[in-house]
Amino acid sequence: MRVRSTVKLSLTLLAVALLTASCSGSSSTGTTPATSVLPATATTTVGTTEAPGAAASGCRQPHAAGQSAQAFDFQGRSRTYQLYVPLHYDGVQRVPVVFEFHGYGADAVQQVLYGDFRPLADRDGFLIVAPDGQGETRHFNLTGEAGLQDDVAMVGALLDHVEASFCVDTRRVFATGMSDGGLMSSVLACRSADRFAAFGPVALVVYVPTCISTRPVAVVAFSGTADPIVPFIGGFVQCCEYTVIGAATDTMASWAQHDGCSASFAEDRLGTEVRRRIWSGCQAPAAVAFYIIDGGGHTWPGAVPFPPHGPTTQQIKASDTIWDFFKAHPLTG
Repeated sequence: MRVRSTVKLSLTLLAVALLTASCSGSSSTGTTPATSVLPATATTTVGTTEAPGAAASGCRQPHAAGQSAQAFDFQGRSRTYQLYVPLHYDGVQRVPVVFEFHGYGADAVQQVLYGDFRPLADRDGFLIVAPDGQGETRHFNLTGEAGLQDDVAMVGALLDHVEASFCVDTRRVFATGMSDGGLMSSVLACRSADRFAAFGPVALVVYVPTCISTRPVAVVAFSGTADPIVPFIGGFVQCCEYTVIGAATDTMASWAQHDGCSASFAEDRLGTEVRRRIWSGCQAPAAVAFYIIDGGGHTWPGAVPFPPHGPTTQQIKASDTIWDFFKAHPLTG
């Protein structure tokens, strides 16, 4: 219980830091502030003038821009999520979707603030969907815990819901997340690679030897060598029932092997704190990229610093890098 209490305290401090950054005007979205959300069941729509070709596209799903709290029914339970609709969404042109998953004990509001893909969404026109986990200490159920719903199945149902409500480019649906959210993204890469095009785990990446994905998977990941919670070299995770994790370098090599990449990799240094490791020769359309943050903590590179979880490098922005990777790797075939 002491570990869980420490995690909860750390998350409270993180929430204060994020809200302070948001209130200081760091967000450039110009839309609804992240701390001012609609009630959990709210859905606001606005009328638009039908654009030329709308009838041919078969898609007319207008929606107000900005961030809101949403809920949908999954197997008799109300599941909540944060939704961000970009400024220029017109309800006619099909747009990508980025699913963003929070860390252990955190929530969707905190993750939307922390990763903050919103300026990129406004610039390039994609939806952000950030689901909430479940349980006394909120997390994503990926191991069949008693009394909790299967969160991979929940995400599939939520994607169905989003695709029915918006003009979605189904070839460009992506998943990223922090810590437990990185684990969620990794598991989706194994279990839902038929619907998600590429994956971007941060601060925790895994590879399951029994991965059922038969297609090559595009993965970009970030890990800090001084992570005090998820050890870079593998071992016991310092929270969440002390789960044992493999070394991050071995995990990424396993993803490269899964994708038919060369056993060797090329590595270049992007700054004094950042190394990029790339595997070549992967089976198309896969790609495997690994950003090693030397001295980095259990943090999101480029985000608001959070000292209790170790150093946060500012030499690279994980959100920008992940989105650039996603843009280059839609589903094919």
